[in-house]
Amino acid sequence: MSVSQSRMPTLLRAYLFLGSFLLVAAAFVYSYSWVRKVNQESQAVSQLLARFVASSALVATENQELKEIFSEVIKPSDLPLILTDRVGRPFVWTNIGIDRSAISIEEISRWDPQADEPPPVLRRVLEKVREFDKLHDPIAIFPQDHVRPFGYVHYGERGLARELRYIPLLQLGVIAVFVALGYLGYRSIKTGEQQAIWIGLVKETAHQLGSPISSLLGWVELLREKLSQTQEDAAAGPSDASVTEGEGPLEASAGASETNGEALGRSELSTAFMTEALNVMEDDAERLSKIAKRFGQIGSIPRLHTVDVVPIVSSAVRYFQRRLPHLKKEVEIQEMYEMAPPANVNEELIEWVVENILKNAIDATGSRGVIRIEVVHRHETECVEVRIIDRGRGMTAAEAKQVFSPGYTTKSRGWGLGLTLAKRIVEDYHGGSIWVERSDPGKGTTFVVSFPV
Repeated sequence: MSVSQSRMPTLLRAYLFLGSFLLVAAAFVYSYSWVRKVNQESQAVSQLLARFVASSALVATENQELKEIFSEVIKPSDLPLILTDRVGRPFVWTNIGIDRSAISIEEISRWDPQADEPPPVLRRVLEKVREFDKLHDPIAIFPQDHVRPFGYVHYGERGLARELRYIPLLQLGVIAVFVALGYLGYRSIKTGEQQAIWIGLVKETAHQLGSPISSLLGWVELLREKLSQTQEDAAAGPSDASVTEGEGPLEASAGASETNGEALGRSELSTAFMTEALNVMEDDAERLSKIAKRFGQIGSIPRLHTVDVVPIVSSAVRYFQRRLPHLKKEVEIQEMYEMAPPANVNEELIEWVVENILKNAIDATGSRGVIRIEVVHRHETECVEVRIIDRGRGMTAAEAKQVFSPGYTTKSRGWGLGLTLAKRIVEDYHGGSIWVERSDPGKGTTFVVSFPV
């Protein structure tokens, strides 16, 4: 397995994260530049309107036609304006949130800014004047001689400018919330996936160990029963005083001969039984050792060897052929192996992959049917393919897409981890590929496992 292949998922996630970040940053910079331009235009319009007010206010009071034009320009605008005289008394204001009719012109005229406290309404207006002057310098209103200012125009920001100012902050807030939710969602998904994998791994371990352990316990129980029966037969057998009353030597000799023959038969039967039991127990013990090796290699980089794939596949088939009578299934496994070049694989893990797919195929086939397993050499891609074809219940397109996801299973009993481990073993550890080539409900499924040579 090459380093680049093992790091491919991490690099892909990094590229996706970096690409998403760059896209969001580019969108933010682009929108911010446009907001800035619109804001500058709004400020320019505000200043232009304020200057128009400053240059036209005095003339508009004397010319009725210009006064109407002045009113038509000022009314629809949302620009906050305050007009004061040269000593700072505000006489006209608009768009500042204070009703102009709240105080009369006479009351404003009587107020002396140098000696008197302003009325409450004027105090609020003057606070607005100071606020506006911090944003923009007031614009002087000159009479026709342009010698001494008649008054001043104080103006603030238009509503559009205020709204545009907060748009970048709003965008940053939305992006921050989006990133936070994305991170929390991704972390939740990863945590759930890891929990599902670990829980499934534990249950898969128990499932893998269950069959050979049950077999070993069964044979131990049979040995105990056989030993108990042998002890009972020995206790109920004839005594050493083999000649009973009324028997002659000839009869006693014949009886002893029959007893010895039965004992010999029992001895031969016990030897055959013990030999069978020891062979099966040895196979189960080797199976347990193999399972331990398989799980021991998950999470580490396994050692790969250049070997022929056919014996590995054939060994997995023989294992299930021995188990089929115990599963009460009349399933025929047909084998078709081509001459294929050796591939760089780990024997224990690849046999595990084939067993997992075969187990799914047997479960999908039902009580009887045919499963075909092939090993072919694809010259066009220089790969060795293992094809497992069943004619069982099949899957829908949606099920086929999720079949390798952790925890996903279409069976009523199962943990949904076998094919997930198979995909990790084939793709991450061997640089190969595993996929569902075809699956139709009621017609069967074809799994393909491919290894480069």
